[in-house]
Amino acid sequence: MRHVGTIVIVLLWLGLMGMLVRRERAADGLDASLLSPAAEPAEPGADAVEWYGVYQREQKIGHARRVERRTADGWVLEDESRLVLAMLGAPQTVTTTLHAETDADYGLRRFRFVLVSPAATFAASGVSDGMMLEVRYGPEGHSETLTIPLSEPVHFQSTLRPRLAAAWPEPGARFTHQVFSPMSLRREPVRVRVEGRETIEGVETLRIVEESQGIESRAWIDRRGRAVREQGSLGFVLRRESAEVARSGIDGGHVDLVATTRVPFAGTITDPRGLRRLVVRVTGEAANRVPDAPPRQRVTGDVVRITREDPGAVSAGPADDLDRYRAPSPFVESDDPAIVARARAIVGAATTAHDKVRRVLDWVAKNVEQEPSLTIPSARDVLRMRRGDCNEHAVLVAALLRAAGVPARIVAGLAYAGDGFYFHAWNEVWLDGWVSADAVFEQMPVDATHLKLLEGGPERHVGLAEVVGRLALARLEEET
Repeated sequence: MRHVGTIVIVLLWLGLMGMLVRRERAADGLDASLLSPAAEPAEPGADAVEWYGVYQREQKIGHARRVERRTADGWVLEDESRLVLAMLGAPQTVTTTLHAETDADYGLRRFRFVLVSPAATFAASGVSDGMMLEVRYGPEGHSETLTIPLSEPVHFQSTLRPRLAAAWPEPGARFTHQVFSPMSLRREPVRVRVEGRETIEGVETLRIVEESQGIESRAWIDRRGRAVREQGSLGFVLRRESAEVARSGIDGGHVDLVATTRVPFAGTITDPRGLRRLVVRVTGEAANRVPDAPPRQRVTGDVVRITREDPGAVSAGPADDLDRYRAPSPFVESDDPAIVARARAIVGAATTAHDKVRRVLDWVAKNVEQEPSLTIPSARDVLRMRRGDCNEHAVLVAALLRAAGVPARIVAGLAYAGDGFYFHAWNEVWLDGWVSADAVFEQMPVDATHLKLLEGGPERHVGLAEVVGRLALARLEEET
């Protein structure tokens, strides 16, 4: 329960760290010189190093370091961060490192990204020839490969900032480019606009806004295009500091991600696990992100009606996409030999899809220890580690069921627990129609406090960042 780890790490990555990008198009009169090579040469071997303190509002929770090094025929770019956060009161240290090599025009040649948390290590690496980007992710010796065609070379987002600063455009200038993030393994459009000019501690800066998938972050860049300050979602801020100051004074472990991402709720629910019907009004900037997903979840204006399904009365829906929910996908390695063998052992002699689902849910609930997790899980890793939060439970359930021939998918959204609504992940399985299932709460179908926001595995959960801190719920009826 309380699936916030992946969401917050994605927010930090998108809002505060770098992303790999290629330019798509310039807009609104942005000078094309912004896309030419940087004008300021650097000697091979010389390092440009910047240190930042990382804050959640005014509390220091970590530091970050950025390095740009000129080589004989290109550049080496590095980002490192160390954050001390908390999950349900338990301090957790999370580190990220990104190492990339580019040509002289910053066209990507190769990169490696690593996220290390107490729960697990996530790694992604890639090689590009300018027309194809091949990405490998997962643990050493058990990695998966994703091939992404390119119409032009991939670049770092941060390498556009010096060119933007060189032009020093007027407020209102805009342009759009595409990003590839090692966190989500996807390309997404990013829109950049020049918001204004501002002096910070005697430094003249250009204030820019970078927006992707509804997530906005601000950066104040100096005349060299280097960030003086950056501000992301949930009050996360980077401030440029000396190395000594950046690494000191960290008061981490007190910013609890669960409390930070709790969705405000007006009303009471006395028996959430037994609730069969719930009607809520949704407000906030992201209210329109709640999908209409009949028959279980129906949206009319700002009112959402959720009705717990009756598996015996589910009517058949369109089945033309079922093959994709039987096949492996990023982080759901249903073709892995260990997962296939475990699925066969779990379902045993069961012949119906309903019985297979019940056996898999029961096995995962009893054999995967529930504990807070700050990582990007894969089913193969969860089967080996046997611990994690709702995200780990959901990816393993999906993989085991697909290996057993039952179409299954991961969904993410909100669920009620104790004192309010929190981010959560569960599953939907095909039983002549989609039926909800949750290994954490050992439910099929799930109770009516489960509000669905999106479908897809961890690589799609960046979409949840659009609604964090931008939703509120109020109960309209007292029905069970």
